Amino acid sequence: MIILPEIFLSLSVLALLLVGPFIRKKGYVIIGYLVLLVLIISQFFIFKNIFQFEPIFNGFFVIDSFGSFMKCLLLIGTTVVIYMYLTVNKDNSINQIEFPILILISLIGMMFMVSSNDILSLFLSIELQSLALYVLVAFSKEEENSSEAGVKYFVIGSISTCIFLFGASLIYGFFGTTNFTEISEALGQTREISLFLIIGVVFVLVSLSLKVSAAPFHMWTPDVYQGSPTIITAFLSVVPKVAVFAVIIRFLVFPFGEINVDWGRIIIILSISSMVVGSFGALFQKDLKRLFAYSTINHVGFMLIGLVPGSEDGIIAISIYLILYLIMNTGVFLVILNLRIDERNVTSIKDLSGYSNSNFFMAVCMAIFVFSMAGIPPLSGFLGKLIILNVAIDNNLFYLAIIGVVSSVIAAFYYLRIVKLMFFDKTNDELDKDVNIESKVLLSVLSFLNISILFFPEFFLDLSASITFSLFAVN
Repeated sequence: MIILPEIFLSLSVLALLLVGPFIRKKGYVIIGYLVLLVLIISQFFIFKNIFQFEPIFNGFFVIDSFGSFMKCLLLIGTTVVIYMYLTVNKDNSINQIEFPILILISLIGMMFMVSSNDILSLFLSIELQSLALYVLVAFSKEEENSSEAGVKYFVIGSISTCIFLFGASLIYGFFGTTNFTEISEALGQTREISLFLIIGVVFVLVSLSLKVSAAPFHMWTPDVYQGSPTIITAFLSVVPKVAVFAVIIRFLVFPFGEINVDWGRIIIILSISSMVVGSFGALFQKDLKRLFAYSTINHVGFMLIGLVPGSEDGIIAISIYLILYLIMNTGVFLVILNLRIDERNVTSIKDLSGYSNSNFFMAVCMAIFVFSMAGIPPLSGFLGKLIILNVAIDNNLFYLAIIGVVSSVIAAFYYLRIVKLMFFDKTNDELDKDVNIESKVLLSVLSFLNISILFFPEFFLDLSASITFSLFAVN
């Protein structure tokens, strides 16, 4: 019997909403730990069904290895963020019982997104995760920037919704159905592809590009990352990206795999523009959160290279990159959450000056993460970039590989700048030395993973190959 983790999470949210108001003292802590317990239990439900394939709810959703794998990443990323919220966060304005519950609601929407087998179910799932994220971004009442970021995110999200619906209506008008399986079967029997169908797919892809921060649809990302509470920036930079990439892969490769030549050109444009904007945009940033917003855009562009061929090798490469990206990015934001002066969180790049003098351990961990993001061997980021570039070369996409290498070299400048500030510059305002044991343990684990993963590439290759098989078996 299949037990859906989404149903379990939904029932848990209802239970937590009922229990929450009755907890008076530090209710957010109790609710937060209950959310952690719920997330851990949900992993067992996913492991139970990880090698199954079954359409459910009249074909609106599908359970398969690809979806189960992506859900595991979503749960792991959310678990780490909730753990950081409970042990590291010092922002009292977000210490409310609603905060971890809203993160859980957003996660439910993302998990439904990953399993969606119909345009309608996909749209509803996207809206569920988006509405929760709009509230989370604007959650801090004490920060004007948070409210501003929330409004910007809401406006861009509303535009994205309109674009998605317009594209979906064109697709429905051509096929007379919104089900991915039926669309795939109909497309296989279609001799002539209508221009309106291509336009419909492009509009849906543009909407998803807005969600994943692919240039030139990245305009909201730096402002929202900077204005959001840092813990939410950490969440936004990792978990929704995994969900939207899973959706893009499922939407393009399964129902529209037959027209790979058409949407592949759009992906090439998105990939190149994201790498260029991400690498050059970060060069002039003075705020760490804005810098890593552009870093995210650059990484998104790099991952899109693997999607261009529409092949199994490309999807395997993206899957591995997503694992490594989760490890690198959560580590970076864990360090940023611990950057404080007089118990006040700071995010200016200059505040890192001489950080190694006040906290050598944290500086070393940050150096490991940024070196990994730059793709410097023998760290895990090198493995991710190498596999993506290998896919590009195998598919004769030499120009994409060259642009990817050049953008990585440019990006290495601002990553190395952070290391230079921490180890070679003089201290300005000395950062607080007090770092709790929970942060040190988590940083140690993430740093160890960044160093050791390169020595076990076969495990990740085999894992990613096994989960992508279900996607291409259907196709």
